[in-house]
Amino acid sequence: MDFSSQGSINEEFICRICLQLLTEPLSLNCGHNFCQVCITANESESFFGGQCRCPVCQSTYNPWNLLPNQHLGNIVKQIREANMWQPQQQRRDLCDHQGGNCHLFCKEDGKAICSLCVQEHQGHQISHVEEVVKECQEKFQVAVDRLMQEQQEAERLEAVINEERDTWKNRMLTERERILNGFEEMRGILDREEKRELQKLDDNEVHVMDNLAVAKDQVIQQKQYMRELISDLQHHMCESSIDKLQVGLRMEILYMRFGGITEITLPSPLGPCTFFLIEKFL
Repeated sequence: MDFSSQGSINEEFICRICLQLLTEPLSLNCGHNFCQVCITANESESFFGGQCRCPVCQSTYNPWNLLPNQHLGNIVKQIREANMWQPQQQRRDLCDHQGGNCHLFCKEDGKAICSLCVQEHQGHQISHVEEVVKECQEKFQVAVDRLMQEQQEAERLEAVINEERDTWKNRMLTERERILNGFEEMRGILDREEKRELQKLDDNEVHVMDNLAVAKDQVIQQKQYMRELISDLQHHMCESSIDKLQVGLRMEILYMRFGGITEITLPSPLGPCTFFLIEKFL
């Protein structure tokens, strides 16, 4: 077999599950071949009622009746030895059902198909993969452009928010300083007013206390004088009528000299001047 070019590799040497060269190929009764590891993993997913389904044609098979395809394995071995296949190369362009190249795209079903599958998609909008890829790229570009505009707008808004935040921080600092300075000034005024009011209160106290002391002395003197008059009257009440008359005349003269109890003027109550001053600043 001639393996002089990559294009000479037949699709039958490729596993339809992993899309790589077959490894230890196993044959199903439908004729499709798969890697032993791939078809074993497929059995755990498609096993139902003792039967499994082929990933390509969906025909049933018994997982216990799979046979190694030694001939196909030898061919694949020669391909690998000829260095015609890179294991990491992906073959995503193969149709899952018919095995042909997926150069068409069904927009209704959203999947790539080969020319053999076109009949299954009658009435659907079918386009070449290259056209769909180009359309997708254009849509992606539109989306990228729009997102870039949105990103620029987000960056602009972020800058506006940062600027507004800095502005408000400066305003708050200025307002804080104004409040602190205002209350500091008020405390200075209140301290001065407090000293002035207390000094005025002290002066008023001295004046009131002096006046009350003088008034008290006057009352004490008047009280003493009255006590003496009362004592004299009580002493002469027992004397003769003529003596009482003389005493009465003398007492009348003394009482006229006394002139009665002198009225005392008390100081006026203190007004709420201090509280009024404080309320003026609140």
